[in-house]
Parts: sequence; structure tokens; C-alpha cells
Amino acid sequence: MKKKDLIERLVSEIESGKVKTLGIYGHGASGKSTFAQELYQALDSITVNLLETDPYITSERHLVVPKQAPDQKVTACLPVAHELASLKRDILALQAGMDVLTIDEPWKPSEVLLGAKPILIVEGMSVGFLPKELFDKTVCFYTNEETELKRRLARDTTVRNGDASFILASQQMRREQYLQYYKETESKADILINQSNDKFQIKTNII
Repeated sequence: MKKKDLIERLVSEIESGKVKTLGIYGHGASGKSTFAQELYQALDSITVNLLETDPYITSERHLVVPKQAPDQKVTACLPVAHELASLKRDILALQAGMDVLTIDEPWKPSEVLLGAKPILIVEGMSVGFLPKELFDKTVCFYTNEETELKRRLARDTTVRNGDASFILASQQMRREQYLQYYKETESKADILINQSNDKFQIKTNII
């Protein structure tokens, strides 16, 4: 199944009411945000909210030290890096029909998501650490290390004004923490997609 086919299937499930809350997650630069945007564009924006979870990653990560790697900083691959209680509250609020003001980021201002919209797409790493029962379906992405680094360099230096030397220096640490703390979240997904080498391979049965 190609990406276009999966998007068409998800659109059909969403428009039929089978899926009202969809979670899309994966490690950094795995392709989840691009997929979420493409799916969102294929739907009627009048009925769909897209909640991006990057703002729920705490800026106070420097205060936490991983017990098994005290010489490393905490990346978003650890649950402790995420404001999960606040994110869960906002998801439940939208599902209950209440409006939510999103948290602003340097690359995206805050906006009001309308609770009257019946469909919710939640996208970001935080989704992997949330209770699965919050979602009607989940889609998870991952890539190999080479693809992740290539995408991170392209994205973080242009969109997020990141420093290429820092990205290169921190890549091994990020990958180690992904393998140790985040990779296990992939087994919870209804649909798991490998985007290594910019391919699109579905690794689990379509549910």
C-alpha cells in the first residue's frame, strides 16, 4: 500500500465516523508531521482539528538526568520530557466539545482549536506515551539513523534555526535514547510505517 492509498483509507474511515480521534507519532524526523499535514489537507478543515504536540515537550529538560546515562541530556524520547497530563486534558476537552488555545512555538503561533469540530488528529512524539484508549486509531512512523539525520539537518537548520554542528554532535545520543526508551512505543500502534531511505513501507497489518 502506498502513502496515497493509506491516506485515502484513513479519509474514508474518518468521514464515515469510524475514526474520530487519530494519533500519529514516531521519533524525531520520522515523517509523521508531513504525513499528518497531508492527511489534514485531504480532509475538510471545517470538521477537523490538528493538535501538534511539540509544545507539550517541556523546556526544563536540563533539570532531569537519565539514571542510566547521567552524562546525557534528556531528549524527547523519554516520557519525563512531555507534559502528558496537560496534553491528555486538552485532548479530552476537545473530545468533549470545548475549545482549546494551543501553546505557541517560535515557528508557529498559538491558535484556537474549536471543540465543535468532530474530528481530531493528534500528531507528535507525545502520542506514543499516551493511553491508547484516547484514540480510535494510531499510526506510528520510524526510519533508520541515516534518514533521520538527513531529515533533521534539513528541517532543524531551515525551519527551526538549529545549528548543524549541534545536530551532528547530538545524533548518537538521540538515537541511543530512541532505542532505549521510545522504540517500544511502536508496538502499540495500529499501523506501523517504515520510512527509511525515503520509502513508505507498512510493517503491520492494516486494522
